[in-house]
Amino acid sequence: MKAFKVNDEESIQGKIARRVEVSGEVRFAGVLQVEGKVTGKLISETGTLVIEQTGEVNADVEVGVCLIRGALHGNLDIRSRVEVSKTGRIQGDIKTPVLIVEEGALLKGAVLMGDESAPPRKETGVEQAEPLRKSQIAP
Repeated sequence: MKAFKVNDEESIQGKIARRVEVSGEVRFAGVLQVEGKVTGKLISETGTLVIEQTGEVNADVEVGVCLIRGALHGNLDIRSRVEVSKTGRIQGDIKTPVLIVEEGALLKGAVLMGDESAPPRKETGVEQAEPLRKSQIAP
């Protein structure tokens, strides 16, 4: 499994450490690493949530990318992709365009993938035209 790497300390912009418990709605940008416990809701338009092996999240999650190595109890609405490692445990529904699950991971819930799960595309302002047709040359 080609996993999203978050080992570089410089890439971590926020961290909920072991033995730390957070409750409520958490909004963030960039990368948020969870080693402790979060209850409530996690939201980031384009950010990355990393739930480490010691992390426990009891929340609904709406983020750009989600990497799960620990436990998550709640629904996921992910814009880009979800990666679940062999130590990851999910109980809840997942809505994402891309789902990568490593052998050994535990998943309990419904999964919605594909075009229906992708974020809505912005209107371009160009009207839908009829398909092009071959010209007919008059005899």
